[in-house]
Amino acid sequence: MHLVGILVAMVMWAAAPVRAEVWLIACDENFPPYNYAENGRVIGLDAEIVAAIVRQAGAEPRIEPHPWNRVQQMLERGEVDAAFQFVGRADRFDRYFMIGPHRTGSTVFAARRGQTVAYRELEDLHGLRIGVIQGYTYGAAFDESAFLIKDAAAGNYRQLVRMLAAGRVDLVIGDRETLTYFARLENLREQITVLPKPFAKVPRYIAVPRSKPAIADRMEKALAALRRNGGLAAILARWE
Repeated sequence: MHLVGILVAMVMWAAAPVRAEVWLIACDENFPPYNYAENGRVIGLDAEIVAAIVRQAGAEPRIEPHPWNRVQQMLERGEVDAAFQFVGRADRFDRYFMIGPHRTGSTVFAARRGQTVAYRELEDLHGLRIGVIQGYTYGAAFDESAFLIKDAAAGNYRQLVRMLAAGRVDLVIGDRETLTYFARLENLREQITVLPKPFAKVPRYIAVPRSKPAIADRMEKALAALRRNGGLAAILARWE
């Protein structure tokens, strides 16, 4: 009987479902249409891409939204397996494994409708107050321009749009799709216009702590596989 019991236990153990490895992924708490909460789930273009990469790597994603400063702190301390969506910057490539880019966005300036801003280069914006989000990077040319007047908001894109509409700043800078999303959400789309010349095309990356090289390697290979098999192109097409 003892032997039979052992055999039964072995069969049951072999038949038991294998629990998937779960990776904790952090992201900005509200960055539509790339990631945002709906019915208790984080959805959006980047959320879908990252989930596909993790599953291609053989794990299951648990995506948690947080304020952006908190996302960076968790990444620094190795409290998460990865975080998105990061703008490529030299110091970030030194501090993290930067996977990607998984997509490219467009960074633009927006003004109040009817306001004349002749923007061709950054020097044209001298003397104007520009709303930015605290902790965000917009590329070295903008970040390191001491002659620009930057008014940092501790909140998110919704706050930037409100600041612009209220006249607290002359311009705001940010992702084109996210700015227009919040302008529509706040019923301010008719009051705000995007300047015709984009500031930059911005590749976006997934960052992995330096303490987790195996996860970085698996994600890099998974992203390459999604490019080859058409999975990445299919996701991007659904969100066009």
